[in-house]
Amino acid sequence: MRHDRLLRNLGLFLVLSVAYVPAGAADDSLRVALQSRYADLKAAIAARDAAALSAIFAPDFVSVDVSGQSKVASQVIADLNAVKPDPNKTSETALISITPAADSLTVEQRYDMKTVKTAADGTQHNMELVALSTDSWIKPADVWLIRRTVTNELSFFNDGQLVMHKLKP
Repeated sequence: MRHDRLLRNLGLFLVLSVAYVPAGAADDSLRVALQSRYADLKAAIAARDAAALSAIFAPDFVSVDVSGQSKVASQVIADLNAVKPDPNKTSETALISITPAADSLTVEQRYDMKTVKTAADGTQHNMELVALSTDSWIKPADVWLIRRTVTNELSFFNDGQLVMHKLKP
């Protein structure tokens, strides 16, 4: 089913766009650093560049989907390589909150992906996927590495109508 495939690859899509950090959400240097890392991640995914992704993922990176299934970096990269790029896709990731600690931080984010799909009969449909997730980042050296992303809530719309809504158990 197409929806299941979309869910399986959600971890990939959650990080496909440059993150927007609201003013005042964190200090400027942290905001700039995060925007840069999300931009690097988006570029690595768009290029299907496993080496660049590996440089952004922490060695123990894990992506947990809304159903609770986990994938490590190598599985996420393999899934990415199996997904055909969608020229109609647009996406935006809004960072809702940033909670820094000494050498780590937690980001609550909202991901909104839109695309147009053509059905077998030629009819075009506006598709939208909205996910709320929690990203954990660590800074073992000079750059932030994403250690974990957990999808907490997922909604899927077809032509503006909600067709699926899931919450993390």
